[in-house]
Amino acid sequence: MKRREFHPPHIYEDNACYFLTASIVRRQWLLDTDAKRVLVREVLKEAIKQYGITLYAWVILADHYHLLLQTSDVAPIYKFIKRLHGDSAIQLNKLDNTPGRQVWYQYWDRFPRNERDFWAYFNYIHLNPIKHGYVRLSDGVLVVEGKQVEVAPGHVLDVHLCLAQYPHSSYHYYLREYGEELLTDAWMRYPIPDYLEHDDF
Repeated sequence: MKRREFHPPHIYEDNACYFLTASIVRRQWLLDTDAKRVLVREVLKEAIKQYGITLYAWVILADHYHLLLQTSDVAPIYKFIKRLHGDSAIQLNKLDNTPGRQVWYQYWDRFPRNERDFWAYFNYIHLNPIKHGYVRLSDGVLVVEGKQVEVAPGHVLDVHLCLAQYPHSSYHYYLREYGEELLTDAWMRYPIPDYLEHDDF
């Protein structure tokens, strides 16, 4: 007899801060191109506008995404998720010529309890491309999604250089608006706790 998977119920709150994770069904790499990740980002932008959501941080990878956001009182969070997943699935299936294919599997939510939690999730989101090997340093060589990238002479091979190579996250906004100092300070002051370090995502 197959054991049923247990999922705790989602709690919906207006004007609440959420850390959201959503996975592609069976963890397939359906978002395997830049174009597909951009497509999800564009649907995300529209859903954010429609539901009055404030987005603090985001990252889109090949098989999942993470968001750190503040809801409004316009609609419950599940309506935002339904719009995001529904519209992106339809558009991805058009692109892949796979009508009716299930794209999204499930989403998980957590509430940051305090400022430390908020910044830990913020850091976790921005460092996710490194955690999953999308960008890495290997023997002094920068590798982006399996391909070696030439680094201009004089550039320091560090975390910022790695993350700058991955375009599908809010890291670039914070780098442009506030500089490396804010991001580095956040990493130093609010390290990612063990329970997130060992998260499946």
